[in-house]
Amino acid sequence: MKFLIDRLAFRDALQKVEMGIDRKPTRPILGGVLVQAENNSLVLMATDLELGIRYRLEDVQVDQPGWAVVPGRELVDVIKDTESETVTVSLGKGDQCLVQAGDDNCALVTMESSSAGGSGPEVFSSLPVLEGKPDLIIKKNDFLVMVSSTRFATSRTQNMRFATEGVLLEVGGGKVTFVGTDGRRLACIHRDAVEGGEEKRRSVLLPKVLDQILRFGQDEDAETLAVYFLQNQVGFRLGNLESFGRVLDGEFPNYENVIPKAGRHAIRAHRESLSKKLRLASHFTQDTAAIVRISISPDKMEVSAESEGRGKAHACLEVDYVGEGFTASFNPAFLLDGLKAAHVEQIEFQMDDPTKPAKFILGENYEYVVMPLAPST
Repeated sequence: MKFLIDRLAFRDALQKVEMGIDRKPTRPILGGVLVQAENNSLVLMATDLELGIRYRLEDVQVDQPGWAVVPGRELVDVIKDTESETVTVSLGKGDQCLVQAGDDNCALVTMESSSAGGSGPEVFSSLPVLEGKPDLIIKKNDFLVMVSSTRFATSRTQNMRFATEGVLLEVGGGKVTFVGTDGRRLACIHRDAVEGGEEKRRSVLLPKVLDQILRFGQDEDAETLAVYFLQNQVGFRLGNLESFGRVLDGEFPNYENVIPKAGRHAIRAHRESLSKKLRLASHFTQDTAAIVRISISPDKMEVSAESEGRGKAHACLEVDYVGEGFTASFNPAFLLDGLKAAHVEQIEFQMDDPTKPAKFILGENYEYVVMPLAPST
C-alpha cells in the first residue's frame, strides 16, 4: 500500500471516523482504523461494534493498492500535528506503516495489513455495504434538526424496563418521527420523507451514531440522507459518510400516550425573555433540589426560586394569556433545554392543571413535554 494525499483532507476524514474508535478496546484491533487504498480513492473505517463508520475520500494518488489497520488515536494525532501540505503513507518492512510529511517521518506499528495477505480484517466486515434502494430518504437539514431537537431529552443512564437512553426513529406513511425521553420529559418532532418511509418501522437508535452524524453531517456535500434498516443495525449514508448504529434492545415508552392534548391553559411567551428569567431564578436553586416556581396570571408570568443559604429571586415577564391564575413548579434545567432547542421565538406553553404534564410547542410539529415537580401551594 502506498498513497499520496492532501494532509488537511486526510485529517478531516480521520476526525469523522474517530468516534468509532474504541477508547477502551477489549480487542486491540477495535482501537484501530482500517486504511484501504484502491482505485484512486481511500476508504477509512472504524468500529467499536456498537458504532461503525466508513468514509471515502476521492482523488487520492494511489501508487500501490492495499490496506492496513493502524492505531487510531496515534494516526489521528500524527496527521493533525504535521505541517506539510501532503502526506505519503506506505507499508514498510515487517509490521510498519510509514507516514512521511515533508521532513517529518513516523512509523506506526500495524495491527494487520495486506502485506500478510487476505482481503481485510474480519472485524471490519461487520460494517454492511449499503446497496440498493434505501428504506427512507429525508432532507439532510430535516434530519439534523430532528436529532438536535430530541437527543438532549434522552436518559443518561440505562433503564432496565425501557430503552430511554436511545432515540426512537419511527417511520410510516411517508412521515418520519423522532422521540427522546428520560421518563421526566419528552421531545417529539415530525417531518415528511423525501422518498420511501411508507412501511411502518420503529428502531431505538444508539445516541452516539446520531451524535456523529450531527457533528459531521453538515460538512457533507449532499442535500438528502439515506436510511437503511438492517436487522440489528440502522445504516445512514450522507455524501461520502456512512454510519452504522446498533439498535437498542428493550421497549420504548408509548410516547403518544404521554403527550397531552390541548390544555385548558395556553400561554404564549417570548423564548429568549423566558430563558433569561429562568436562568436568573436557577442561580438560587440547589443541585439536589432544582426547583423554580412559575405563576401565571392574565398577561403576566412570575418566575421565582429560593434557596436556604443563597437567597431568592423573583422575575416577571409579559405573556399572552387570558384566564384564571395558577402556579406550577419545574426543574429549570429541563425548561431551559427545551427553550434552547426551540425553532421559533414565540413559544406556546399548554397545561391542564399544575399536577399534570406541561406541553411546550417549540416549532412546527415539534412538541416538548415536561412533568411538574410537585403540586404548588
